[in-house]
Amino acid sequence: MNARYSHLATLGLVRNPFPYTPDAGCYYTTPHLDEQRVELEHCILSRKGFCLLTAEVGMGKSTLVRRLMADLAQQQVVSALVFNTFLQGPELLSAVLQDFGLDGTGSMATDINVLNNFLLDNHREGKTCLLIIDDAQNLTESSLELIRLLCNLETDQEKLLQILLAGQPELEATLAQHSLRQLRSRVVKHARLYGLNSMEIADYVRFRFESSGSDGSLMLQADACQLLLQETAGVPRQVHLVMDRCLYGLAARNGKVIDAALMKQAIQDCRIQLDAGAAAPAPLVPTVPPVATAAAPARRWAQTAAALSVLAVAAVLWYQSVHPVQAKAVTPALSAEVTASTSAKAIEPVAAAPGKACAAPPSLSQDRVLTTQPLPELAHRLLGGRLARQDGVCLESRQGQHWITWAAPAAGYDDKDRLSAARFQIALTHYGSLQPADVDGVWGEKSSNALQRFQSGIGLEPTGKVDTLSGLILEKFYVREP
Repeated sequence: MNARYSHLATLGLVRNPFPYTPDAGCYYTTPHLDEQRVELEHCILSRKGFCLLTAEVGMGKSTLVRRLMADLAQQQVVSALVFNTFLQGPELLSAVLQDFGLDGTGSMATDINVLNNFLLDNHREGKTCLLIIDDAQNLTESSLELIRLLCNLETDQEKLLQILLAGQPELEATLAQHSLRQLRSRVVKHARLYGLNSMEIADYVRFRFESSGSDGSLMLQADACQLLLQETAGVPRQVHLVMDRCLYGLAARNGKVIDAALMKQAIQDCRIQLDAGAAAPAPLVPTVPPVATAAAPARRWAQTAAALSVLAVAAVLWYQSVHPVQAKAVTPALSAEVTASTSAKAIEPVAAAPGKACAAPPSLSQDRVLTTQPLPELAHRLLGGRLARQDGVCLESRQGQHWITWAAPAAGYDDKDRLSAARFQIALTHYGSLQPADVDGVWGEKSSNALQRFQSGIGLEPTGKVDTLSGLILEKFYVREP
């Protein structure tokens, strides 16, 4: 045994009972843990799609995840685990591919196709593919949009990729945002973990002793156990921290019984270690997280900024109506012809409806013209089903090519018009490619870049201009009236 753990040999132990890292090989379970694990396994093996696992810091999420992966590996489940959640966009997707043993290209569209083909191959072999993202509370909204895209890779009957997000309660608050309601609606199972109770914590300590080679002589007295519960609220990581200190004390006194005096000393030592010049933290209590989090003020500020921006645009428009200026020439929209792009960003994809013949053209008005053009394959895959259900929109197939027909504005879209620009800017904030603070009614570089990311994400040519098809999709799915 390593010299650092010589005190464990003194106590008759062959390994550290209370390590600081996840220890799935020595897994203690409770009825609550069993219930959550079994339900998660059922959802994954049934290919229902999207599951959520949340718990406070140190509650055992990572340990449960690793136990879950070990169990599922025996049931033809191919798993990928991503824990660097500060990666964004293409980097996050590349990490997913890498853990599945695939080579990424750096292009979202290409990488999604690589992943989709991999999932289809495994599906044909009867295997289930599982993606687990640990520490998912660090994911940004745009990364969660990517998760939504991956969640919707599917066959006619089943999800091709099962996804489990594991994170702290802040993840619940993030998913509770209105802008993420579409992703939230896909959660088929939400597992929450809680701390050990008074009966479980005594059994847990005994289990850890026995699994580390104890002959039964190491004991935790009832009053010491009660102090441990009061200090740690049953959070396993905190239990490990305090009990590890107790083992040093036992070895120093050549004892076998952890009494209240030793427990109090261990607790005090841990509090001193945790101080680091700051006030000692209160014991952790596992509760359902409140709606407000540390990120809430930032979100409220972003929402306020967007509202103020819209008010500012309205004020400018009112001023211009009272003090008219010389009208500027309207900039027509670019050509409606589009091509598939080389990257894909998350937008809500659904199983595309099969092409249908247009029985009657969409109704027209004086300022609308009938527009027909090819619909890129990626856009059809992501949005075909939703577009087919929209009034005034018709999808059909012509010699293997998807075509879309609808009534488009005769004059196209004018990004010089401040009100129109503001509406599309707001739409892009809901998509996640533009910050709410940038909504100002002026179509500049930031707006153009945000639109390019949107267009790339759905397979359109990333022009940065609101062409007729981009305008249709933004209006149908993302525009919120100011």
